[in-house]
Amino acid sequence: MSRTLHAAALTLLSTLPLHAASKTEPLSLITTQPIADVRGGDFDHFAVDLKRDRLFVSAEKQQTIEVFNLKTGEHIQTGSGVVKTPHTLAFVPDKNELFVADGGDGSCLVLDGTDLHLIKRIPLEAGPDAGIYDPQTRIFYVGNGGRGAKTDYSYLSEISIDQQKEIGRIRVESNNLESMAIDHKTDKLYVNLRDKKKVGIIDLKRKTVAQTWDVPELNLNTPLAYDVKNHRLFVGARKPGRLFILNSENGRVVKTLDIVDISDDMTYDAMHHRIYVSGAEGLNVIVQKDSDHYEVVQKLDTLGGKTSEYVPSLKQFYVVHTKSELAPEAGLQVYKVTN
Repeated sequence: MSRTLHAAALTLLSTLPLHAASKTEPLSLITTQPIADVRGGDFDHFAVDLKRDRLFVSAEKQQTIEVFNLKTGEHIQTGSGVVKTPHTLAFVPDKNELFVADGGDGSCLVLDGTDLHLIKRIPLEAGPDAGIYDPQTRIFYVGNGGRGAKTDYSYLSEISIDQQKEIGRIRVESNNLESMAIDHKTDKLYVNLRDKKKVGIIDLKRKTVAQTWDVPELNLNTPLAYDVKNHRLFVGARKPGRLFILNSENGRVVKTLDIVDISDDMTYDAMHHRIYVSGAEGLNVIVQKDSDHYEVVQKLDTLGGKTSEYVPSLKQFYVVHTKSELAPEAGLQVYKVTN
């Protein structure tokens, strides 16, 4: 081998991700698929269509819904001209419909899942953003009002998937609702009240805020995940990046860990007893040794990608990043989840 080729080979090896060398690490990068037309601005959250092998993601500043092949990660479609500032998505497989919390439009949009044309617009208060879809009750909960409406309170709107309308709303004394989780056994909804540095617990039967938890040192709490079996609530904070592990029955802090900063998405993997946290600083994998003991075991470079999605049936994990100083083009990272 010539010296030139030898040097080039060494350079290539030095740029390979470190996790590629190990077969025992929880996540390993399979591919990064480019998204050529996205030239900047944040992405927000995902939705999954297992039946048709599609992965949807909101491109906020681009004002589009980007669609990928779920198995390969290949970019296959861009839906534009309908959404303004898409945030949380909810896909309903039996109806082949995509519900979009659109902050720019002040509504929840119902789109056809195939070509993404507009089916219906459901008006809400200004600034709908965070939300969660409950397939058991077929209700899409969407936070709106607050900062977008220039009020110090928000609404958690209950949107019926089948009636395609708002069927109720719960007032929450916070102007910035973030990630949510539902406990069907107790009919509770946990929600981050970011401006208050608190976690809210909503009684879904009584349609009221049952209580709020003050968590010492919690700051800019954004992502949230829930381990129903062990009664543990995982809350991600920013500046600094911290993971707060709470007892979901009383709000007691069980443990805190240093994690990537500017976290935006979090998933609890019950099968593997792991927590995946994605943020601007990268992706952390935390192992749950038991209900009270946790350890950060992996950090990966997401090229600035903050939002993520895990599909357990495929054992694949997805992170989307935009074009930036960290990445020459926008792309979707697809990771393999190992046992």
